Amino acid sequence: MRIVLTPHAVGDVEEACDHYAGIDPKLSPRFADDVDAAIERIVMFPRGAPAVDGFDKLRRARMRRFPYGIFYQQTPTGDLLVVRVLHSRRHYPDALEG
Repeated sequence: MRIVLTPHAVGDVEEACDHYAGIDPKLSPRFADDVDAAIERIVMFPRGAPAVDGFDKLRRARMRRFPYGIFYQQTPTGDLLVVRVLHSRRHYPDALEG
């Protein structure tokens, strides 16, 4: 299974890493590690996260240590497409539609 991050997802991770680095330089790599761990869980259990209401085929996996969700779907070829990585307080429908 190939893992593909959209440009939005890459930007989300970079923005969050920058934010956490501003709080404490040790938090940025911890955030990145948590993203990697969540993606590893998704690869092992691609249907393990709940579906997102109103978005066909899209699922949201929660990160363990940070209040973020990874929005993803499996492509017809079986690859994992990470669409967005969003803070849990963000109104996700707006972010997913735009």
